[in-house]
Amino acid sequence: MIQGGHCLRYDVRADLVASTYGADPAKPFLDGEPIYEEHPYCWEPEQGFSTALDVRRDAYWSVLGGAAGHTYGHHAVWQFNDGGDGELGARGSWTEALEFPAGEQMRHLRELMESLPFARGEPDQSVLGSDPGSGAERVVANVASDGSYLLVYTPAGEGFSVDTSVVTGTPKAYWFNPRTGEFDTTKVTKTYSPPTSDEDWLLLVEDTA
Repeated sequence: MIQGGHCLRYDVRADLVASTYGADPAKPFLDGEPIYEEHPYCWEPEQGFSTALDVRRDAYWSVLGGAAGHTYGHHAVWQFNDGGDGELGARGSWTEALEFPAGEQMRHLRELMESLPFARGEPDQSVLGSDPGSGAERVVANVASDGSYLLVYTPAGEGFSVDTSVVTGTPKAYWFNPRTGEFDTTKVTKTYSPPTSDEDWLLLVEDTA
C-alpha cells in the first residue's frame, strides 16, 4: 500500500506509483490515502481545497499506472464533521459531503475497468508519440498485454499522439468522460484532441472483433 497524501506533488506521485509497480518481487498495491475531496492542500486551508478533478486525477493516474484498485475519501466524512469549520480545516457536514461529485464519479472508473480484462493492463508510456508532459497535465497510457485494449488519460484535456496499432483485431475508439461515465465514439487514428479542453478525458481503443 502506498500513501499519496494531500499535497499537490504531481511528479512525486508519479514516481511513487512507478517505483511501486516496478518493485521486485512484484506485488499488488493501491493508494490507501490519496488526496481526499475538499481537503486543504498540505493541511493548510489558505492554500485552497482539493477539487473533484484532483481526486479523479489521482485515481486514473494510479490505476492506469498499475495499481490493483483505489480508495476515496472526503475530508468531512472521515471525521464526521457536523457542519461549519471542523478539525484540520474541514468545512461542511459529512452528510452533505456524501453527495460531492468525486465520490459519485469513482464508480465510473470501476465500471470502466471492470468492462475490460483489466488484469492484463500494463502502464506503457512508449505508445505515446507526443510528449506526455509533466505535473498536473501529465498524460498516461495503459495497454493490455494481449492487445485487447489501450487507455490514455489526459487530465487537462491536452491532445496527444498514440500508436493505436498495439490494439489487435478490429479496433474501435471511444472518448470516455470521467465526470459522467459516458462514451462517445471517435475515429481510430494516431492524433487525438479531446472533445473539450481544460477537462479530463480518457481515450479507449479496444478490439471489437
